[in-house]
Amino acid sequence: MPSAVVDTEPLSARPTPAELRAYRRGRGAVHGPRVRVRPCLGGLSYTTLLVVSGLTTGLLVSLGADPRAVVLGCLLMVGSAVGAFLCARATSIRTYLREYRLAAFAARNGLVYERGATTPSVPGLQYSDGAGRALRRFSGVIAGLPVEAGNYRHPAGEISGYVIAGGRFEIVAPFDFADPAEWERAWHLISR
Repeated sequence: MPSAVVDTEPLSARPTPAELRAYRRGRGAVHGPRVRVRPCLGGLSYTTLLVVSGLTTGLLVSLGADPRAVVLGCLLMVGSAVGAFLCARATSIRTYLREYRLAAFAARNGLVYERGATTPSVPGLQYSDGAGRALRRFSGVIAGLPVEAGNYRHPAGEISGYVIAGGRFEIVAPFDFADPAEWERAWHLISR
């Protein structure tokens, strides 16, 4: 049974905020690749609203508009700033939580978790988890078998998964590494 060999428990781990901070700073018990958090659409919308309301409020002040309109503009600016901050914070926490879980999974199973790396097994592959997702792969030795699993982007843009087990290379459907069922599928493909 694959789950007896691959421990998927870390994929549902609930680390403390202190553990996430230590991971983000590279000082925790779990180590993973450097993460770049991408801005979320909500945060960009709030930031745009902040800039527009700030410019409008500045224009109202310079024209000597009714003080209630200026106060309303200031309240809109403050609300937009708070919304942008909260959206950015939530995106950052979700990103680091996902990366922490993947790094903890790799550490628990004796694998190496990498982002944007090239493989000595198949030079030139460009790894990807899908549109807008970070490039990643897992490699190591499981049950005495050198293995590697990941996703890569074809030159035409499609995403495929792959597994390499003991020199055998197979292209498969893309993996969602955050899902324990996908690791069961990967282990099944590796152990064939």
